[in-house]
Amino acid sequence: MASTPYACPVCGEISGWQRESSYRSGFSVSKALFGAFLFGKKGLLGGFIGNEQVVYTCSKCGWSEEYDK
Repeated sequence: MASTPYACPVCGEISGWQRESSYRSGFSVSKALFGAFLFGKKGLLGGFIGNEQVVYTCSKCGWSEEYDK
C-alpha cells in the first residue's frame, strides 16, 4: 500500500494531500512474452496485468502526482 506523499513540491504543504483516484496502467511486453512462454497464445493476455497507480492532489494548491501502489 502506498503512503501519502510527504511535501508538495510547489507550495510545501505537508498534511493537505487527498487521494483522488487509482487505476491500472499500461501493457507490459515483458509480462506478455513471459506469459506466452508459459501458457502459449493465451499467456499474451498477461501483458495487460499492469501496476496500480494512485493519484494524490494537494488541497492547498491543486498540484497532483501519481505514485505506484
